[in-house]
Amino acid sequence: MKSLFYSFIFFFAFQFSGAQSFQEGSKALNFKLYALDGTISNLETYKDKVIVIKMWFKECTPCLQEIPTVNKLVEKYENRNDIVFIAPSPNSKSTLEKFVEKVNFKYIVMSSSYEMLRDYNPLRRYPTHAIIDKKGVVSFLYEGTSQNIGKILSSEIDKALEI
Repeated sequence: MKSLFYSFIFFFAFQFSGAQSFQEGSKALNFKLYALDGTISNLETYKDKVIVIKMWFKECTPCLQEIPTVNKLVEKYENRNDIVFIAPSPNSKSTLEKFVEKVNFKYIVMSSSYEMLRDYNPLRRYPTHAIIDKKGVVSFLYEGTSQNIGKILSSEIDKALEI
């Protein structure tokens, strides 16, 4: 019974310590992501750019429902070379390739993003949006969705671009 208690305490200490490592105002954690086209990226890949991250997975209904809205953000900023939109997912490359054949998702879709999602979304709430400013600082973090997610993200992107 005593070992079960200590295991329980260790589990929650680990969960909450991870949850606090990625928060607004903190330095962004490095990551390694695999795009569907085979390219591999990390935090350095997007140096001096605003990084807009949508953490999602294919079976998440709210994640899917907001795709048309977040696609409009990509269109709004398409003429800027100082911003990138990425969508890490724990789903496999083959699953996501089939998905993007049917659904127009304008973010750069990243497959098998377990490590990045563990660090950036330790409580596994989906969708979760994050914005990393040009200095590599987490300027915005939003768990869940909203009918106003497009306006919320647009406002936060504009703030991050001003830095």
